This record gives sequence, structure tokens and C-alpha cells, in this order.
Amino acid sequence: MKRLVVALFALAISVGAARADQNTPRPPIEPVLENMLTGYIRPGYAAFEGAAAELGAAMSALCSVPSEASLETARSAFRTTVDRWGRMEWLRLGPVMSENRLERILFFPDRKGTGRKQVQAAIASKSDAVTSVESLAGQSVAMQGLGAIEFLLFGNGSDALSGSKVAHRCAFAQAAADNLVNLSEEIIAGWRDDTGLVTFFRKPGPDDPLFRTDQEALNLLLGQMIHGLEAIRDTRLSAFLNKQEPTRDRPKSALFWRAGMTLPSIEANLEGLQALFNESGIEIISKDMAPKLADAIRFEFRQAIRTAQDLDAPVSELLADPQTRDKLVYLDLAIKIIINRLDQEFAQAGGLAVGFSFGDGD
Repeated sequence: MKRLVVALFALAISVGAARADQNTPRPPIEPVLENMLTGYIRPGYAAFEGAAAELGAAMSALCSVPSEASLETARSAFRTTVDRWGRMEWLRLGPVMSENRLERILFFPDRKGTGRKQVQAAIASKSDAVTSVESLAGQSVAMQGLGAIEFLLFGNGSDALSGSKVAHRCAFAQAAADNLVNLSEEIIAGWRDDTGLVTFFRKPGPDDPLFRTDQEALNLLLGQMIHGLEAIRDTRLSAFLNKQEPTRDRPKSALFWRAGMTLPSIEANLEGLQALFNESGIEIISKDMAPKLADAIRFEFRQAIRTAQDLDAPVSELLADPQTRDKLVYLDLAIKIIINRLDQEFAQAGGLAVGFSFGDGD
């Protein structure tokens, strides 16, 4: 717990402590924190745990009775799990940041293909170290999570899972799915009422290692959304989209391209951050100075989400068609507009100092 508190304090400090106008009244942050806990954090992780459990059950059925139908069921369960994780992925706070849980759930970016190479080597050698959840949990983070499962279910040789000659590969995927369940349960346990984290999270105070004041809490919450949106642009879209030079696009560098989940996962990311904004009720901070700003931010979120929804095709096809490629470029811009709204207008309406910036300044 001590290590977790130190990590949380470091994260809070890294977001920045802007000087607000002390004479400007501001609604208390505690209701926002409570709403975030009960309306977003707990139900979001519970949904991820439920999806991971369904994936584990689907893998068990596939390994017991291989067939094309059971393989498709497992693949569908994987897609649902990716969606549920995507909605929580950018909450970089609490137990997900301890014991490499974040990377064990999803190791990305992986520019050198480390995860794929390690998974392929384990398959080729029929390594026993990856066929039980206990032993897999001690292996490289790149072999444990969603990236590994995607290759096992959708990569080269995966169609053979519908037969009976790849028991090792199926056991590997089963262990990885069960590992996700364990990780999600650990995260859920870390957000229970009887933990020090929740005590600190609910009420800022002078001795609170997470945030000492309402303003520090606002900094951290707003920073979670802004840095998440930046990461979607920088590590998800930019992984395969080169805005300046189309000839340098890299469709096979996209996350989840094998499963056809690249754009759906980005859509889930955006919907998750929109839910964080809505469910927390953080808009109360801006009501007095900018009563219509929250609605404007919601509109921008909807624009970005609709654009992602319209891009329903493999990444390689989206990049090859000039019209859909232009939509990808627009999606990048739409996300940047949300960042600017939050980073500049909302931050100032919430009482942060003029000139304070969470953004990367591009």
C-alpha cells in the first residue's frame, strides 16, 4: 500500500500544481470524486472483469470442444474484452499502476514486435511456462495480455484452433484470459471502501498523499482526460497514420489490426473518456464561469466518436482510400479540439491560472 500511495502522489505532482485565484469561489470537489468512483471507476472495471471472465469461459469451451463455432465465440468474446478495457484504459490511477498491471493487460506500443516474437517462440517450443495462469503471470508482460491473446486467436495459424491439433496454443490463450480475470479482480479489490486509496481519493486534505486540496484533485482528474486524449492521438492514431506523408502509413503497426479492432478500440477509448467527463459531474466546476461549456465539450466528443464509428473497415483499407484516410486525419483533429477545450477553456473556467497547460503544446 505504501508503494501505491507514493506512486499516486508522484502522479498527482506530475500533473502540476497551478496557482488559482484564491478569491474565486469553487464548488467542492468531493461530490465529483464520489461520482467518479461510483459512476465510472467501479462499474467500468466490473464490466472489464465480466468480459474477461466471458473470454475465459469461451476459451475453455474452445479448448474442450474445438470447432469453427467455438472459435468464433472466443473471438467475439475477445472483441468485447478489448472494448471494455478501452473504456478504462486511460485511467492511469490507483492499483492498475502497481505491479505492472497496466502493461500486463496491454503492452503497447511495441515498436519492435517483442510480444509477437515471444508469443511465436513460446508456440514453436510448446513452452509449459505459458499454459497455466500461475506460470504465465511470471513471464514477460508482453506475453500476458490482450496483445498476446489477439495473436493467438487471430494471428498466423489461429484458424487451426477450430481443430484438435493445437492444444498448446489453446491452453496458452486460456491462461492469458484467466490472467486478465485475476488482474481485473486485483484492480477491483484496490478500489474497495476498506482501502487507504479510497479514503484518500474521496476527500482531499493536508495529509492526503494523493491530493491535498480541491485544486490538486481537479488538476489530477482533468489531467487524466487530457493525457488520455493525447495518448490516443500519439500512440494509437500516429502508430499507423502519417498525417504529412501518406506513403509512410503503417497499417500493420496499428493496435489490434488482426482482430479488426483498431478503430473500435479507439472508439471505446473516446467513449470511456466521455463517460469519465459525464459520470464524474466535473462540469459543475465550470458552471458559474462558462455555463454552456460542458455541452460544447460533449458535442466535440460526439463528433469524434461518430467519426470513429464511420470508419468501420480494416486499417489497410481505410488508409488506401483517400476519403476514409481523410476521415482518419479529421479524427486526429477532432480529438485535438477536445484537448484544447479541456486544456484551455475548461481549466480556466475551473479556476486554474491563466496560461496553465496540461497539453503537449502541439
